[in-house]
Amino acid sequence: MKAENISVRIGSKEILKGVDFKAEPGQVTAIIGPNGSGKSTLLKALSGEIQSSGRISLNGHEITALKPWELAAIRGVLPQATTVAFPFSVHEVVRLGLANGLAAEDDTLPSRALMQVDLGGFETRSYQNLSGGEQQRVQMARVLTQVWDTKDLDQQRWLLLDEPVASLDIAHQIIVLCIARDFAAQGGGVVVVMHDLNLTALFADKVCILSEGKVWASGTVSAVLNNETMQQVYGIDLPINTIPAGGMPFVLPQSMI
Repeated sequence: MKAENISVRIGSKEILKGVDFKAEPGQVTAIIGPNGSGKSTLLKALSGEIQSSGRISLNGHEITALKPWELAAIRGVLPQATTVAFPFSVHEVVRLGLANGLAAEDDTLPSRALMQVDLGGFETRSYQNLSGGEQQRVQMARVLTQVWDTKDLDQQRWLLLDEPVASLDIAHQIIVLCIARDFAAQGGGVVVVMHDLNLTALFADKVCILSEGKVWASGTVSAVLNNETMQQVYGIDLPINTIPAGGMPFVLPQSMI
């Protein structure tokens, strides 16, 4: 995935200002930055959801040249929030992704995807009666069914995730990000908008920091997440790898990946 000189204007406000971005299959690329920096807008532009100036290519094809069904076959998109107005069951919601992917003949995928997100046995439950975190995981399962097969080397599959762990407890944050990590390990590409810098450092291969609609820095986690960049982008002293003073406890997630 490659974006060159991407600009997005909404009304009189320019949200993205000449952004260059690149993500590779087999890697997790995180987009971070303060509120209002353009993270979600960039992800929407990369997915083809909104129009932008510049050039965006996916698997070597400009996304503007791809038909909607061609895009849906190679990239699944998880937005920050999804509204379901009808009284669908969990299985019906997840199967919406299956209908848009290339494995529609395999009706076992919704249940398998629900198992991955720790919702096994929820198929007949009403989506409307789930908690916010459970609904978010159902949506993650929907996206997984859409791009389930990462082994088709002719067309790399992509997960585009906008704050996928924002409403989840710490255990399910790790579960969802391990799913993303495993998807990349199988050859798929993952682009994920994140706020939690510790989880970003733990799971991302590359990081792109946005500030005021521009790319401030991009590269490996160790190259990008440093004291100077954090202070400049977030406007506060944010020492990296420093134990809090006074014996204050802190939790640093450590997965088994």
